[in-house]
Amino acid sequence: MALRKLKKIAAWVGAEAHWIKPETEISHLLFDSRRYRGHTQTLFFALRGDHHNGHDYINELCDKGVRNFVVEQVPPGLKGQANFLLVEDSFKALQQLAQKIREGSKANIIGITGSNGKTITKEWLYHLLRPAYRVTRNPKSYNSQLGVPLSVWRLGAGDDYGLFEAGISRPEEMARLEKILRPAIGIFTNIGSAHQENFATLRQKIDEKLRLFYRSRYLVYCRDHKAIGQAIAETEELQQTELFSWSWQDESATVWVKGKRVENGITRLHYRYKGDDYQAVLPFADAASQENALHALCAALLTGLKPEVIAQGLSDLEPVAMRLELKKGQHGNIIINDAYNADLESLRIALEYFSQQAQQRQKILIMSDILQSGRAAKELYHLVGEMLQRFELDRVITVGEQSQELQKHYGGQLQTYASTEALLKTLAGQQWQNSAILLKGARAFHFEKIDALLEEKTHETILEINLSRMVANLNYYRKMLQPGVKIMAMVKAFGYGSGSHEIAGMLQFHKVDYLAVAYTDEGVELRQAGIHLPIMVLNPEISSLDELLEYELEPEVYSFRLLKAVGEKVKMQQLEAPYPIHLKLETGMHRLGFEENELPELAEQLKAMPHLRMASAFSHLAAADETEQREFSLEQIRGFERMTQILRERLQQKFSRHILNSSGISQFPQAQFEMVRLGIGLYGISADEAERQFLKPVGTLKATVSQLKHLQPGDTVGYGRTFKAERPMTTATLSIGYADGFRRSLGNGIGEVVIKGQRYKTLGRVCMDMIMVDVTGSEVQAGDEVEIIGPVISVYELAEKMGTIPYEVLTGISQRVKRVYLVE
Repeated sequence: MALRKLKKIAAWVGAEAHWIKPETEISHLLFDSRRYRGHTQTLFFALRGDHHNGHDYINELCDKGVRNFVVEQVPPGLKGQANFLLVEDSFKALQQLAQKIREGSKANIIGITGSNGKTITKEWLYHLLRPAYRVTRNPKSYNSQLGVPLSVWRLGAGDDYGLFEAGISRPEEMARLEKILRPAIGIFTNIGSAHQENFATLRQKIDEKLRLFYRSRYLVYCRDHKAIGQAIAETEELQQTELFSWSWQDESATVWVKGKRVENGITRLHYRYKGDDYQAVLPFADAASQENALHALCAALLTGLKPEVIAQGLSDLEPVAMRLELKKGQHGNIIINDAYNADLESLRIALEYFSQQAQQRQKILIMSDILQSGRAAKELYHLVGEMLQRFELDRVITVGEQSQELQKHYGGQLQTYASTEALLKTLAGQQWQNSAILLKGARAFHFEKIDALLEEKTHETILEINLSRMVANLNYYRKMLQPGVKIMAMVKAFGYGSGSHEIAGMLQFHKVDYLAVAYTDEGVELRQAGIHLPIMVLNPEISSLDELLEYELEPEVYSFRLLKAVGEKVKMQQLEAPYPIHLKLETGMHRLGFEENELPELAEQLKAMPHLRMASAFSHLAAADETEQREFSLEQIRGFERMTQILRERLQQKFSRHILNSSGISQFPQAQFEMVRLGIGLYGISADEAERQFLKPVGTLKATVSQLKHLQPGDTVGYGRTFKAERPMTTATLSIGYADGFRRSLGNGIGEVVIKGQRYKTLGRVCMDMIMVDVTGSEVQAGDEVEIIGPVISVYELAEKMGTIPYEVLTGISQRVKRVYLVE
């Protein structure tokens, strides 16, 4: 772990220093106050964004013990209490710091870019180089304008190589990353449609990515990608770069793959390099993995590794865990599974997410030995012990011989087991309840057995919810908002079918301002799960008001009857401060809300209730997603503005106003007022086809092939015998039915599913728990995964076939369907 003097950092970034201790050494950089874990040698960069300002968290961090800051303004009340490095732009200072570290490093930098495969190529190349060299790499996919400089900070004096991926989403970004990295060896993986919305043409995006290699000595790429090859040939700045190409087809490539044989899930390669022939075996059969491995092979050859050594490394490559899984366990536990690799940095990232999701639960970590770290056991587990101490875990369980060294370096509750099998024997009788359990292990320890033992035994149908994609959707809408506009996130209806408190925890971490639920019991569940954000209840039943007040939930008030009930209940509580309520105004939906002619009386009643505080007034657009109804929506907005002005004048108080839903945010930016409500857009759904390219679908619904049946002419399928075979056929019975949300109307060939990339139509009627599909002539087998909603069959397609809208499809997915939450 690199230590750098703060005094030198100040000189590197050109800061005006306000010292209390200039000789301080820095080991950790911090840009997010939520991620502070007690490091005394931390330097916080106060970064400004469209909807956040790191300067707002300096006082909080000072209280927690941080004493080193890079700022654009020194907080007047903190002068003399901490080291402040004053700069014009904190973000540019961070990138400048990384540039200086790179300039002072003797490491050979390998830069990787492309549309897909960057992280896997980097991780596999790291695997190949690690036995022979000292290597630093980006953690996970830290490849952004922020992630790259944070990664370069990790470069040490003794490193032989630095492996850094660089990702961009718009023009001019790569030039900044090139200044930081200046890679000696470049890898261009491939080109695809990701982020194409910000580029006029595919060629423009290729040219932007190629800027990373303007000063590179070597460039690795696949010659079969013609568009990349043409761009390289036509880029003047690359004419002095030595090209190291590989190809399946072109014998003149630096590495020509002469032959490929795929069998039993492995790939056998026969390739020619510098006139000699070599063999390599990959433990994967898919085309993407083959391409990623060949990029890594070529770069490894450039470092001087012998083909025989590389072949050994390729033969034991392992899948790269691109995401963490969160799922329900037995006895009310939750399980976070990251059991594919184990190293220090991935452990820290997993613990960060674990702390975010655990909330008030007991926190239990089960971890294996950290293999091939390049560190002596004493040094390694001293660092692990320090890390675990900062995350305040309730129990740590280790598996493996090496990790028993942790007993000397960790003061918390610790149990050690020599093997996974030994732990499984103990866990069979263990009954943790309402705990959060993190599984963090190297693949060799087979933690999937522990996962299978602890997880809740449910229906084989699974709804995967990708929380990283949800964050991307949140940020997409955030960028549309004017400064200061708040976000109320809708997590009603079991989070649109996706699960409430898991999503609420993510939204709380990413600092939305409000949550909204449909009923009081939904809000109570969130509070019990540790959610402390303000929560509005849209349909507060009078019978539930005691519970609503007990859990500090804020009611929507839409009628005089409800206002009176809420007012009386709050008055009985004799609270110290007025209780927040949210008034619903009728502007054209004609569902709930106060009419305009009722406002004078409403204002008078509110004046007589000083124990209530009007937190917001809001209304609902009836047709925000329908362009032909635009004038009606504008009339609603004008009416809402008029009504809220009346209330402000009569009550002489300020309150937030909100009328825009997800579609409204896009369509009516002039009506953002003080807050907007973000619902279905969070889940990657939009009625606007043009907007869909910018959103990321969050949910993937999967089933399993339960059994195959072989039919003869005359055999019938399902209830009512509505399908009769006219020829020999094979059918697959799948683990989903109308009780899971797959409607009966999708039977008899209307509905389709995807298995191994191929579509198959339903046969006969949809049963409660099963459907049958025609898989005649295919290689489908029992146990195969089935896509119901996913990359091939979108929720829009399924909704159209069901004769409904995506909202209903998602909320109609039964709660008996297991939810698994993924973080990339």
